[in-house]
Amino acid sequence: MGIKVHSLFELIPGLSFAMPKNRITLKTSRVMKNLRCLTKPALIPYLIIILITGCYGYVSGETPEVSIISDQKQAAAITHGLTKVTEALTAKHISFENVASIGQARGKAVIVAGLAAGEGKAATLLKAGNRPIPTGAESLLIWKTSSAKKPVWVVSGSDNRGLMYGLLELADRIGWSKDAKNPLSAVNEMTEKPAVRNRAISIYTMNRAYWESRLYDENHWVRYLDLLAQSRFNKLVVIFGYENGGFLAPCYPYFFNVEGYPDVRMVGITAQQQQRNLAAFNRLIQMAHDRGIEFTVGIWDHIYRGGVQGGGIPGTKDAPDKPVPGLVWGLTADNLTAYTKTALVKFVKQVPNLDAIQFRMHNESGLKEGEQESFWTDVFQMMKTAAPNLQLDLRAKELPESVIQSALSVGVNFRVNTKYWMEQMGMPYHPTLVNPDKSPIRHSYAYLLRYPQKYKMNWQLWSGGTTRILLWGDPDYARRFAESTHLYEGDGFEINEPLATKMEAQPHDAKPFELLNAPYRYYTYEFERYWHFFQVFGRIGYNPDTDPAVWNHEFDRRFGEKAAPFIAKAIHQASWILPRIITSSYPYTSFPTTRGWAEKQRLGDLQTFAKAELSDMAQFASFDEEAKFKTDGGETARMLPSANSRWFRQTSDALNQLIANAEKAAGKSSNKELVSTLTDLKILSNLALYHSHRILAAVNYRIFDRTQNVAAFDEAIAKEQAAIAAWRQMVAAAGDVYTDNLALGVCVADLCGHWRDELAALEKGLAGLQQRRTALRAEASTVKTAIASATLPYKALPETSSDPNFQISHQPVTTAPVGKPISVRIQVKAPAGVKWIRLRYRNVNQELPYNTLAMLPSGEKDVYSVVVPAEQIKPEWDFMYFIEIMDNNGVGQIYPDLAKETPYRIVKLIR
Repeated sequence: MGIKVHSLFELIPGLSFAMPKNRITLKTSRVMKNLRCLTKPALIPYLIIILITGCYGYVSGETPEVSIISDQKQAAAITHGLTKVTEALTAKHISFENVASIGQARGKAVIVAGLAAGEGKAATLLKAGNRPIPTGAESLLIWKTSSAKKPVWVVSGSDNRGLMYGLLELADRIGWSKDAKNPLSAVNEMTEKPAVRNRAISIYTMNRAYWESRLYDENHWVRYLDLLAQSRFNKLVVIFGYENGGFLAPCYPYFFNVEGYPDVRMVGITAQQQQRNLAAFNRLIQMAHDRGIEFTVGIWDHIYRGGVQGGGIPGTKDAPDKPVPGLVWGLTADNLTAYTKTALVKFVKQVPNLDAIQFRMHNESGLKEGEQESFWTDVFQMMKTAAPNLQLDLRAKELPESVIQSALSVGVNFRVNTKYWMEQMGMPYHPTLVNPDKSPIRHSYAYLLRYPQKYKMNWQLWSGGTTRILLWGDPDYARRFAESTHLYEGDGFEINEPLATKMEAQPHDAKPFELLNAPYRYYTYEFERYWHFFQVFGRIGYNPDTDPAVWNHEFDRRFGEKAAPFIAKAIHQASWILPRIITSSYPYTSFPTTRGWAEKQRLGDLQTFAKAELSDMAQFASFDEEAKFKTDGGETARMLPSANSRWFRQTSDALNQLIANAEKAAGKSSNKELVSTLTDLKILSNLALYHSHRILAAVNYRIFDRTQNVAAFDEAIAKEQAAIAAWRQMVAAAGDVYTDNLALGVCVADLCGHWRDELAALEKGLAGLQQRRTALRAEASTVKTAIASATLPYKALPETSSDPNFQISHQPVTTAPVGKPISVRIQVKAPAGVKWIRLRYRNVNQELPYNTLAMLPSGEKDVYSVVVPAEQIKPEWDFMYFIEIMDNNGVGQIYPDLAKETPYRIVKLIR
């Protein structure tokens, strides 16, 4: 007996299946019996599985274009990949059939999908063709062969996830085809395996209304998780508790009450709401697993005690002392450890498919310093019994050594997670030197990379504090970043999603704002506008040599083939602006994610900005240091602010040209996404121009501070005026595209509002400078002051500076035996002649200072060398070095060049 497929789909409103000129018929009484037993909602996945994988389908009438053969037993991730293949064929109006063997295939081309191991059809073909079988987790192979004069594409994987990635690649490339008679024309043979083992995206839950608008929306998760799988992210981290004003501190009562602790509850939540939350959360985990994505929950707050945990949310100051709706009440120092242990046991039972828990360890989690050691020892012992295989991620910030030793002693499955670049998104390398006045354990790896290695490190790039709303994505940045995560045999990376802090510090019942105003929205969900962000981090993290066609075709589809190359190049170039700001001109005081926002903040009045301590102190000189060199003399191989200013200006100029080219190429075929994208690019271009001018304003202001020379003050004011003009252009570029109140954090820290609000503050600051300059003129009317001012020479900073012009050849030292000296050689040629060359070095331990040795002529032409004594190389850590070079004109450079690669070399000690 048979039934037309379209009649089944008519049972489900809103669902259709397009098969032009053909009709699919489902056969066998067993299928019909199963269908009759299902409700309409349950019928949907069953039909999809039949249509994709079943050997029940055939196409009557004309010959199908494609035949699909797949293994009979399939994991959900493989089913997801096959779904995307059939969706791609359907979207292209390409007829297809599902058959059990090549002998039954009537299609003009055949797709055979299956695991590389076993007796499936794909494995059999690989063996018969003597093809290398993909091995190692997540590996994939796409291979073209033939049978009966038909092209046969074998898509195989070492495991379910690898096969899914191969199928998603196939589906993507089917969408690229422009030849209806050859739907697989864009498919290429390939063999791929992951470069970075774990590739995670993290989500904050900083606002209850915003979080629940996502938690309960299954359609949102379908699109979100589909994008993650397509981008080859294999982990999703949902973080509970982070300056939430007590919301989800801790998270357990949000899902259930704990037996034996009737007084610990979330105020105002009902049992029905708890059940709904738990069901939605478990459903989210299952949906992630169905797409090959592992799931981690971040439990960052264990008790709410105010302070930094408040996050600036109104009404939370007194919350630890009285019941507050939406917050946990009844948890005290006396029951904290016992409750947490019991709640965690119930949590892992109620959320049985969880893959990992990420714990915040230090006082910002609510734990007092004296509580931490005993608390964590008890938790580790409990987790060892309740969930011995569950991975625990221990966040490194102020993590006591004793707690690490406790985890090792108890034998829990753990790794250490640390910040990659403080709480912002700097350049794609671990900082050469973190700010020296602060504890390194707060911001990076500190002393944690010791040998013998007893734990893995996971690197967390806090991109959410930097790329909050503006479009971002550059393959070269992602490539360098991914490579750097291999430090200490790194276990992988975690980045924040765009809009990570949306609604942070806002009342928990406030309605979430819309990012773009209605006339400019072109997406269903806001995350969809950041497709290239997800794409480059995920795909490049998986394979640094990913074919650029992966994103070029997407740019073509969205912006048209004429405008797309300009748009893509502009986004790639613009994506270096924010990391460069963070690394080179961003005040250290703005580094907390909940206090700094490089996209929108002016970064204070000029007087404050000019005093800023920066991020990588080994690569960039501060504003005051260049002022000192101008007034007192001196030289450095580090990049001077004046040279950095020129980089920002040149980048702005290049972006402006690309934007003009894109607008011309698009002509009248503009769309909402193009308008939004160009808006972001114009904002970023003018942000670069702002920093170009303000850097010079800052240096000149510091010269004035040091000398009281009013000519330097006049120059500072002129550059500040130019910076404000650039900011004014940012406001004009933003126009009415963005909402008036970009609520992404504490409003008193300028994490709300619009660029125009910052413009008003800049203009007020300029007025203050001008008033001070007027007062100085009045003071200069006295003879004594006038004479003093006249005797101070001043030469303005150059608008252009000399480029380093060194020819450098160096064979990096990559390994060295423990206990032996290390010899470093470099060949340097300079038209002005070499003045000096210095080796800067230390162990890979940020708590150790850099040492310096002069590199001297070796006797070979232009070759300089030095030997680092063995006693200066500690065996507990690997070794690192970089080289500073100065010519006779006072122009310096650091090798390696941070604009091209990681600006230091790591030497692996052979132990």
